Amino acid sequence: MDFMRLLKSIEELLYELISWVIFYPLTLWRIIRHPLATLGYAERELQQPEEQQFDDAVSPPILLLVSLGLVHVLSRTVLEDAPAMTGIFADERNLLAFRAIMFSMFPLLFSLIQLRVERARVTRSIFKPIFYAQCYATVPFVISLTLGLLFMSDETDMVSMMVGLGLMLTGLVWYGVVQALWLSITSKLHIGWAVATVMLTLAFAVPLVGLIGIVVGAASSGITLLE
Repeated sequence: MDFMRLLKSIEELLYELISWVIFYPLTLWRIIRHPLATLGYAERELQQPEEQQFDDAVSPPILLLVSLGLVHVLSRTVLEDAPAMTGIFADERNLLAFRAIMFSMFPLLFSLIQLRVERARVTRSIFKPIFYAQCYATVPFVISLTLGLLFMSDETDMVSMMVGLGLMLTGLVWYGVVQALWLSITSKLHIGWAVATVMLTLAFAVPLVGLIGIVVGAASSGITLLE
């Protein structure tokens, strides 16, 4: 009986993994093409029975995690001469988990800001749909940011540097516009205040996440920041 349950679990896992091949690019395209509609879709899906949720898409946290995994593998493949990590980050799984937590700070911050603007209580039932929607919004930004840094890793190639900078700026502008429009619509906040709120949040979050990544990465690689 236990063996049959194991086979059933493997069957479901295999089907889920294979389905991502179809639904991952479809979900990502929907976010890029219709970001506000997709964010609203994420919130509405959580009102459905659990077995019917995200039936035609990849769920937001999984989409974010898979995206981080893909860009992580790509970075490791391209940057073969990058300094080797030591300590707990010598294990790629720990490094990926750290990056997932680090980039999850963006949907976390914007979810809390939305709740603050709406003057709503922070409860699990209220926070979850907002966080799920924010995970969708964060995916294209994370991909463009990571790919931009990857292009800029070769400081001797000015073309790659410009392409990388362009990718990062495009992702940042797209993310900021989506966040401002979404905050204005969901919280009934004037668009000017929404833009100012998003800009202040990004001005705080981007350097903070970058600094954490640099410090932790340098410490794990045995690099001395101050010599």
